[in-house]
Amino acid sequence: MKKLFLLISIVLMGIPTGQGVVQAAEMDEVSGTGNGVADLGTIRKPVIVDFTFVGSGPMVAVPVFAKGKSSIGWIEGEAPVSGSLFAEKHSSPLIGAKITAPDQWTLRVRPIIVVKLSQQTKRDTVRKFVYRGSGDVVVFPISAKGMSGFPVVNSSGNVKKNITLPRGTKYISIWANGPWKLKK
Repeated sequence: MKKLFLLISIVLMGIPTGQGVVQAAEMDEVSGTGNGVADLGTIRKPVIVDFTFVGSGPMVAVPVFAKGKSSIGWIEGEAPVSGSLFAEKHSSPLIGAKITAPDQWTLRVRPIIVVKLSQQTKRDTVRKFVYRGSGDVVVFPISAKGMSGFPVVNSSGNVKKNITLPRGTKYISIWANGPWKLKK
C-alpha cells in the first residue's frame, strides 16, 4: 500500500456536495464505502487527518466547512493509499469531508501534538534540531492563532541542523518516525 504524507494549506474555493453521510463517533474515526460525506462534527482548531483508502481506482477527499465555505481537495490519487495530512485552522469550522472512492475508506481526526515554546518569538529565533531516524521528518512553525508556516525541515534520514523559527512562532509541529530533539 502506498504511503502519502501531505502538508496542506487550506485555500477557499468551490462548495462540495455529497451523496451519503457517515457520522463520526466522538470525532475519532469515520469509515465508509464508496462516495459519501464524512461528518466530522465541528472542528475549530488545526488537526491531523489520517486516511486510508483500499481497493483500486481514483479517490478524492475534500474538506467541508460550515457556512458553505470549502477549499481545494486534501488528497486526490489512486487507491490503495494511506497517510496523514495537516488541516489548518480555517475561518469557518471544519465539519466534514466529501469522499469519492472506489471501495472502503477511513478517516481519523487527531489533535495536533505540538511543542509549545516558552513564549511567542518576537524575532526570528535559531534552534538546533536533531532527528535520528530513517523515515521522513517535517517540522513547521505554528503561530499563536494556529496558522502554519512553511516547513523549516523537510527531509529523510538523520538530520542535525540549525533551524530558523520565524517571528511570531508560538508552537512547532513535528512529523517524525523516530526520536528527535529541539535545543536552544
